[in-house]
Amino acid sequence: MLPYRYTCSPENFAALRPEVLAALTTAATAYQRQTGQTITVTSAGRTLRHCAELMAAFNRKQLEAMYCRRGYPDYIRQLVAAAEAKQAPLSTDEAYDILRQRREGYISYHLFGAAVDIATKDLLDAKRLTEILTSCGFAVSDETHLGIPCLHASYTQVPTPLPIVRD
Repeated sequence: MLPYRYTCSPENFAALRPEVLAALTTAATAYQRQTGQTITVTSAGRTLRHCAELMAAFNRKQLEAMYCRRGYPDYIRQLVAAAEAKQAPLSTDEAYDILRQRREGYISYHLFGAAVDIATKDLLDAKRLTEILTSCGFAVSDETHLGIPCLHASYTQVPTPLPIVRD
């Protein structure tokens, strides 16, 4: 039996890079051995449209906290400004158009099959899982304080520079 289950689409899970899946399996196995618990992956590889769908629903605080760790990208400025001008959340298509036309390339390791989100609901020991994921090459951020019940884990050992994904 696998040390994880996933609730994202099979296509999204299959989009994980082989080395990411191997590291995730190692981490999930170690966590399961230590706690007896199977982790749940809620998101894995994503298309740009899928990123746009999720980002369109985020508020300014969520966008800035998740996407401005390395500065304030032009596409976040544009998403925030467009939603404020509209005085409502953007549609997926509106967010997608902004992301496709962005100047800066990086959005998320999910686009490269190099990140997963792991459900924190009912998770026995988030601190221990974070330690294990980190030891397996992931950078982990807890997004529960943003109203998103997950640990976001980006695999740090993917080749760089990452290409700009516009589709």
